[in-house]
Amino acid sequence: MVYLVLGLVLFLGMHSISIVAPAWRDRTAGRLGNAWRGIYSLVTIAGVVVIVWGYGIARQNPVVVYTPPTWPRNVTAVLMLPVFPLLLAAYFPGRIKGSLQHPMLVGVMLWSLAHLIATGTLASVVKIICDPSFDTR
Repeated sequence: MVYLVLGLVLFLGMHSISIVAPAWRDRTAGRLGNAWRGIYSLVTIAGVVVIVWGYGIARQNPVVVYTPPTWPRNVTAVLMLPVFPLLLAAYFPGRIKGSLQHPMLVGVMLWSLAHLIATGTLASVVKIICDPSFDTR
């Protein structure tokens, strides 16, 4: 579980720099140029690798937070139906993109909610709540 949390800190930490310290990020990116993109990419990729590795380790000895009944699997399936059209709508002009400012974000949020309903291990819950961009199945 430690590696999962460490990976999430790396990944989300890099993605939060523009929120927490936008002036520092702009100065550093301006000073380093493309090297900043390289550093950002390497730390982000390292975070993803540690997340996957830590999640794999955490799944070997799962801590069950709750045991979902069988019916949420059907709810999960229904909630997943609009996810892929929403993800695609982010890249193509149309009514969906016009009515939702961020259709990909809505899709990822639906995906997270659906998988949180159907998954009850501590590693899955931590991963979904902290970083809903990776599938846990």
